[in-house]
Amino acid sequence: MVRPNESKTLNMGTTTAILVLLVCLVPDCALGTLQLSATVPENAHAGETVTSVRLNLKEDREEVRCDIVDGNKNGRFRVTDCVVQVARPLDYDVHPSYNLTVNVTGSSERHQQLFVDVQVQDVEGYPPVYNDTCEMPIRSGPMMSDDFLFNIKVTGEAMIEGVGEMSVSRYFTLDYDTSHTIDYNGCLVWVTYTPWHTYDVDMFQSIWDSQYHCWNCFNDAGSVLQGQVFRGGTEFIRVYYSGPRPVHVLNNIFTFAGSIPLSSVKRNNFSCKLSENVSILQVIAGKRHTAIPIRLEFEIQPVGCPPNRYGVLCDQNCTCENGARCHGLNGACKCQPGWQGVVCDIPHRTVAIIATPGDSRRIYITGSVTLHCRVFHLAAERMTWTFPNKTEKWLQDAHEDRVQIHNIQSEHNGTYICTVLTQDGTVINASYELQAVACPPGKTGESCGEDCVCSNGGSCDRWAGCVCPPGWTGTACQTSCQVGTYGQGCSSRCSCQHDAICSPTDGRCTCTAGWFGRHCSRPCLAGRYGLKCWQACACKNNATCNHVDGTCACAPPWTGKWCDVIETDTDTFPLSLQIALPVALTLLVAAILMFTLYKRNKARHAAQEERLEETRAILELRSMEDDLAQSLQPGWLNRWERSADDLTLDELVGLGAFAQIRRGQLRVAGADVTVAVKSVRGEDRRCYRAFCREVAALIAVHENNHDQHGGHPNIVKLFGVVTKSSPKCILLEFAAKGELLVILKEQPRPNGSLVMFLSYAVHISRALSELRNLRIAHGDVAARNVLVSGDDVAKLADFGLAHDVYTTTTYVSTVQGDADELLPLKWMALESLESREFTCESDTWSFGVLLWEIAAFGEEPSYQRHLSCPKLVGILRQGVRLERPPGCPEKLYNVMKSCWREDPSVRPEPEELERKLTECRHEMDPRLVRDLE
Repeated sequence: MVRPNESKTLNMGTTTAILVLLVCLVPDCALGTLQLSATVPENAHAGETVTSVRLNLKEDREEVRCDIVDGNKNGRFRVTDCVVQVARPLDYDVHPSYNLTVNVTGSSERHQQLFVDVQVQDVEGYPPVYNDTCEMPIRSGPMMSDDFLFNIKVTGEAMIEGVGEMSVSRYFTLDYDTSHTIDYNGCLVWVTYTPWHTYDVDMFQSIWDSQYHCWNCFNDAGSVLQGQVFRGGTEFIRVYYSGPRPVHVLNNIFTFAGSIPLSSVKRNNFSCKLSENVSILQVIAGKRHTAIPIRLEFEIQPVGCPPNRYGVLCDQNCTCENGARCHGLNGACKCQPGWQGVVCDIPHRTVAIIATPGDSRRIYITGSVTLHCRVFHLAAERMTWTFPNKTEKWLQDAHEDRVQIHNIQSEHNGTYICTVLTQDGTVINASYELQAVACPPGKTGESCGEDCVCSNGGSCDRWAGCVCPPGWTGTACQTSCQVGTYGQGCSSRCSCQHDAICSPTDGRCTCTAGWFGRHCSRPCLAGRYGLKCWQACACKNNATCNHVDGTCACAPPWTGKWCDVIETDTDTFPLSLQIALPVALTLLVAAILMFTLYKRNKARHAAQEERLEETRAILELRSMEDDLAQSLQPGWLNRWERSADDLTLDELVGLGAFAQIRRGQLRVAGADVTVAVKSVRGEDRRCYRAFCREVAALIAVHENNHDQHGGHPNIVKLFGVVTKSSPKCILLEFAAKGELLVILKEQPRPNGSLVMFLSYAVHISRALSELRNLRIAHGDVAARNVLVSGDDVAKLADFGLAHDVYTTTTYVSTVQGDADELLPLKWMALESLESREFTCESDTWSFGVLLWEIAAFGEEPSYQRHLSCPKLVGILRQGVRLERPPGCPEKLYNVMKSCWREDPSVRPEPEELERKLTECRHEMDPRLVRDLE
């Protein structure tokens, strides 16, 4: 177990009392004095013994009474049965010593006075320091059994021997085999992990054998998430790791020790440096495989503890008093003005200037700020304000005054001083430094009077205008980095090889067929080929398989496509046979050819059409969403093809200009299944793109899900497609209860109904979690696109073809390039309105609008006026959001607003949304003991 940076502390029971002087020498004197001294560590807990009066007075056979009558500043000590004890937390920096006067009264009415000189001993590392750089948020809601201060999400890719490239995305939490230690004065959590399972030990053994013992991961701010693998010897060994705290490693046990930095309340993303020579042993489906790591990333999101709790597991009780804020990491107290001490319970005679708003980052040019000067625990005779321009304001007998500054300009910046003269003649100053140098969001220029609209998540600077995020450039961040460049200002050069696609944001390489690795420099492992090395080679008899297209290079004497045919030696045949045999075979084939030519041409034409159809669909997908195209394995369209003869159409359910939906019956395994048949009414490119997108997304969900039934319980089930006849159709499960939007509009509005509908929202959050794992964006999360099955399960549907089925107020026609698009503007994220690109983060924004629809029982979202796309972008940049629906609980509205944060990276994950919505349901209906979804 690792105890890095372990603080030097005193035993909390270590106190000493030394008899110094006995003044009264006559045993029967009526009044005597006794001088004692004692030391006590400042981290002594309440009830800790300081000294025993009874023992020092030899009064153990006589009943005595003891009382502290003087010197007990702020009630730090108490006397119990003539034993002086610690009563309240001590703080060496506030009071390093106390001179206690104790009156002792015996049963014979004898009186004595005892003086105890208590010295508080400074303890290294105590009290913990409140570090603002890693201040944790405070989580709202009741205490849960699985509360955890922060979430750690691990994502990565690896080339698996015999499998191909695989991705992993999972959340990591501390378990029973993990120990942790907090650096109380910093922002680090030290973690040690000792594997016990055979598979995990094997993996650590392979890491150890590869000599790749140290792991370092970096973020943009330069913080390092680091770890190291240790292996025990024949006895305990001591390894000093990143500081003076030792790591003890047991014999024959691997231990992973590392530190996790928490730099802010925002999500921290770390990218790990990996050696391309490392291979580890991994277990997949119970079988051991060799894996070569390609990419490894950690995402650390502080989520905070509930009120009055702290610690990594949120299992410690905060002790802060008088409104002090408790640090979620180490429990340190941030005192309000007028208080001091470990738990902020000692009055502090002071003067303070308190600013509103308190966050200096929210004070802008042209904005407003209010400065309050307050006197704490003092009797003020006069108060004086001194302003940056050297003018003054005088007040008599004032204990509080405020100064309001409106329309802040550069001349208002400077030092504001509040001077207080107390009644005893003491002068106390407090100062506040105002430095408003930034414009409000969406504004730029010297006077912040110019509008600033930046695309693709760019931010506005007062002087520079748009400051573009990595991957974008231009005056409005409208231009992606040129090919071969990436990063902030497009200043970094891509290192991708073999025609790989370089991400303009972070330079990550998307390899072409046959290659893998961080720079796409390594060919597929033996036996694999193609995109992401997913395809298994079919070459036989020691043939060499081309890692790009899977073609076989045969070794003699083998030949054929798969090298499974033995090559014959034509020289062994007589010359006459060599001539006669081909002629005879030619005549025979010619006789048969006339009979079979038509059928063979027809079959070849059909197979060619299948390949052309799939190729055409892939090309359309890559022009829209390359990640989705890459997630499909060859033959994806043909595997889901169904015969039109097995389909019977019933009544029309929905009708639009480009698509229609009918109820139907599909013959599956000898039985009829009720399905919803969504068909394309036209063959124009927009309809075809929507058809390809929806089919590809549903097939990716079904083929990449490990559930034995395929698909996901909260995503509409796919039964197949019909592409070989007209019109093209998608065959989906039929939801008996229909669309959520219709159900919402038909329901009455008591609070209980909202509780029921929130269970549907929980279901959709699970669907979004599945799509995020597959890196698929839905693009239109809304109540109209949620179906409810007969057993009350909500399912996300309509991945591309439903836009025209609904009203024109829902989807607004916009011109993008040469195409006229229908876009759900009121459901779209800010960055999607600007770039027309949809991501999993923009789906989170749309999910917030879905929650608004649920709380408003199906009303259409409204910003009080009809807005075009540019105007909508403008008001969203100014911070305007949908107003809280009538009757909507404040906590539920806070969940919505968290989905509408301007920065996509700080929007909540689907798992966090599921948890928060479950808490909302429990608070709205306490009878819900557990989630019943």
